[in-house]
Amino acid sequence: MGIAAGAAGTIFLVARLIDAATDPLMGMIVDRTNSKRFGKYRGYITFGAPLLGMAFVALFTAPQFSTGGKLLYAYFSYIFYSLIWTVVQIPKAALPIILSNNTAVRAKINAIIQALGSISNMMITSWVLPMLDVFGGQENPAAWQKLAIILAVGATAFLWISNLPLRRLDVYDPEEKRKKGEGKKLSFMDSLKILCGNKALLCVLLAFGTDMFANQIASSVRIYFFRYNMNGRTDLIAYLGYVGMITAFVLVPVSKRYIGKLGMRKGIGFVEALCIPFSLLLLFAAPKQNVALVMLSLITTTALFNMTNTFSRSALLDTANYAEINTGVSINALTSSTFTFVNKCCQAFSVFFAGYILEWTGYNPALQQQSQSTMSSILYLMTLVPIVAYICSLIGMYFYPIRKEDEEVMQARIEEIRAKKLAAAREGEV
Repeated sequence: MGIAAGAAGTIFLVARLIDAATDPLMGMIVDRTNSKRFGKYRGYITFGAPLLGMAFVALFTAPQFSTGGKLLYAYFSYIFYSLIWTVVQIPKAALPIILSNNTAVRAKINAIIQALGSISNMMITSWVLPMLDVFGGQENPAAWQKLAIILAVGATAFLWISNLPLRRLDVYDPEEKRKKGEGKKLSFMDSLKILCGNKALLCVLLAFGTDMFANQIASSVRIYFFRYNMNGRTDLIAYLGYVGMITAFVLVPVSKRYIGKLGMRKGIGFVEALCIPFSLLLLFAAPKQNVALVMLSLITTTALFNMTNTFSRSALLDTANYAEINTGVSINALTSSTFTFVNKCCQAFSVFFAGYILEWTGYNPALQQQSQSTMSSILYLMTLVPIVAYICSLIGMYFYPIRKEDEEVMQARIEEIRAKKLAAAREGEV
């Protein structure tokens, strides 16, 4: 579209912050939804899917406006896409909570979701360039728009099809309707009080948030690390991408057994603890440019981060059950929205933080080789910052109140609650 890189970066930051701020609001809206036809979650996915497709196509449409008009269009289209994505993403993220009440099974479900995401990314990445050539070439805006339309139609159809089996699980709740009629409808402030009072949730967010922030920082400086600290070996970065895909597939058969044996608290804590010695390995191996040890460290920590990322998503659902059992109130979507809120905030601020540190230590993109202070800061952003994050994560999981034995008790209690809701819903259909 001919927009300057700085302006594009500003658009990304503003849109991300708006996107993050709307996640909790959307979570509250979903939790207050109780439709006889679409239940609590399905309606937003059903009607949001085509809007998301149209918003996606708009991102790859280049109108013939002035420079100022193009900038405004870019702001509008990206923010609109982000908002519609929130409408679909928040209820979709909460769906595993109605698919199973078992912590280990949820871990496997999230592992499957991550694996399917990796497959989709791999397929789309491999198809993009050949499809663009078919439609007129990479430099042709119309080619990008045609490809966007195909992807949008495919994604919409996939969301609709995947939504169909949920009809028997995502159901109307007569009890919630009765409470509303009696003036007992949960207010936004009440929801926030329950959310902020959920110790289990706060522990998970501390563990996940610090991990994600450090990982985003490390990812943002990774190319500088290989270029300057590892003598230009940027070719090695590709192997780290493969690690993410492999880990996603490995976790599908492993996650249920692993979490089923250790529980979520010990399962996440053990992985976090393993990350520390491998980060220390990088700290000492990088100055010697020992490629084998550097790659061993990065491959291992990348795989371990993917594990904690997957398990944290499952733990988040457990915290929603934890709150429902202790308060009698279900705020599943709002609880799930905190995960995406923290994730987006980390994405928005991590690049800014890393860029500020590099600038402060004298980074100069015009130089073929950076100063020792700059190279040291790059290394510390890759090692010491993640180590601090792992320690914070360990602290969070240490105070996590749901032990393995509690998971079994919670499962039984939630199954009882869920059975009553389904029975009441079926009686209402008769």
